[in-house]
Amino acid sequence: MTYNSYLMYKNPQLRFFVVLMAFLAVFLVGADSADAKVASGKGVTEGRYFVESKNMLVKSLFGVQHDFNGGFTSDLTTGEVWTLERIFKVKVTEVPLYQINPADVSDTAASAGSIVTDAVDFVSGLDQKIKDRGAVPDSQIPWGVKKVYGDNLIFSASGGKDVSVAVLDTGANTKHYDLSARIKDCKDFTRGPVPRSACEDKQGHGTHVAGIISADGGSDGKGIWGVASEADILAYKVCRNDGTCWADDIAAAVYYASENGANIITLGLGGDSDNFLLRDAIASAVKNNVLVVASAGNDGPEKGSIDFPASYKDVVSVSALSEDGTVPDWSSRGVNDGDYQKENKEIEFTAPGENIESAWIDGGYRYLSGTSMSSPHVAGLAAKLWNGSATSTEIQLKRIARDVWTIGDDTSTGFGIPILPRAVPSE
Repeated sequence: MTYNSYLMYKNPQLRFFVVLMAFLAVFLVGADSADAKVASGKGVTEGRYFVESKNMLVKSLFGVQHDFNGGFTSDLTTGEVWTLERIFKVKVTEVPLYQINPADVSDTAASAGSIVTDAVDFVSGLDQKIKDRGAVPDSQIPWGVKKVYGDNLIFSASGGKDVSVAVLDTGANTKHYDLSARIKDCKDFTRGPVPRSACEDKQGHGTHVAGIISADGGSDGKGIWGVASEADILAYKVCRNDGTCWADDIAAAVYYASENGANIITLGLGGDSDNFLLRDAIASAVKNNVLVVASAGNDGPEKGSIDFPASYKDVVSVSALSEDGTVPDWSSRGVNDGDYQKENKEIEFTAPGENIESAWIDGGYRYLSGTSMSSPHVAGLAAKLWNGSATSTEIQLKRIARDVWTIGDDTSTGFGIPILPRAVPSE
């Protein structure tokens, strides 16, 4: 972004002046009163849009959130959209808003206290390195880790060395006792075209997901363990503190992750809208030998209730499994036809997703439920099994998948739950 563009983006009064001048120009040549009223843009709530233009003047006038092939995204008023379409004669397309699913941030029967979805005012000392452990988990090896390991007697986890897993979520608590050695990069994609070297998590979801993947028990060995405790976490903030996530922020992070060393990308978010920016970004990542894993959503139990981006054929989609081996009603379903081929809008795997204990933003631990807890179990397994190829790692996950309660490639569990063979060491 140029300096002039930055000034425009940060100065809504200047942007409004430009729109007003455009309105006057149209008015002088005979624009009708209704259009003129819309063109002013006054008092209209902003939305996120993709502008099909590479023109530097247009970019400078309206501001750039992210640059993409063929155009850019920007926060625009209705009047600014009108101006771009009618005055500058460019196509403008609305960018959808995704979210971490509501079920993911609700207390479960096992959790204590309330989930904070806004600014975290009860957390203290996060700006200082944690020197002493402030809390211990109920279980160092949560039931989900035991399940995918196929071993109820394990006392630690391992695997994922030299494998990088990008967690695109609400950020992460980089100073958590059990994650501080695992988080190797931290970026915020919600603040503009240049990702900031920060990923402060004020919501908790991203920290929880990162913990499921590669929490390493802490330097004292008294903390919680994730599936692949030697894997590196790239914590990329794409969701705001209220849990909403613009598709273009996600897409920008996917491109960045796939071009900067990520082997696996996991997305614990979703929505009902297909979006070409995100679809193209994921296709590029897959082409770049990156395995993309996403939560199926919490909109079940209707057939075909699976969310985007899990709906995409090239994405490893994961539903939720309860400890008793059933699929919760809230876990989204696919449209699987039983042919054991992953297609659009199909579930590929299921994994533990109910009452999952993991790291939390206050330095302690919290239980959450949702398919956002399921997908990191599979991402962790992928890191543990990683052999240099996204395709062959996915094939390996299919080979170790076991039917749960319905035989075959079904709408609820896909190929089943991947469980490590005993040939893969658990320590």
